[in-house]
Amino acid sequence: MVELSRPVLDIGLVVRDFEKALEFYRDKLGMTPTRQIPVDAETAREGGVAGGAFDIQYMEFGDVNLKLVHFPDAPPAGPAGADGQSGFRYITMWVKDMASTYEEWRAKGVDFLSKPIRRTPEMQMVFMRDPEGNLIEILGP
Repeated sequence: MVELSRPVLDIGLVVRDFEKALEFYRDKLGMTPTRQIPVDAETAREGGVAGGAFDIQYMEFGDVNLKLVHFPDAPPAGPAGADGQSGFRYITMWVKDMASTYEEWRAKGVDFLSKPIRRTPEMQMVFMRDPEGNLIEILGP
């Protein structure tokens, strides 16, 4: 059996406007930029991940790294919404206090799709969009 060195997955998010994405995840959601890694075209092609060079900006949030991936000629966005196409469609962030998180991020201009909705007696959820329209689910008490 494979033994993981970390108990969480990193998430790669391709963004069209790197500066707006960085501002949103750093300034509004409070993620910490850590390292930035350039990937040259040869490595991208050999690895089968892309046809050309790109940059990765790691954004730390607790134990998770959100990797903002930026291509010089960014690809177009896919259809909006969880039912827009198959594949990964949103990320989920777990918070300890939904009310204070919602109010703090709303005051910073986060685009929530609704107020928090109670799913179970102990759990609420709310969705937001980042500047590029990507869905982010927030879960917490």
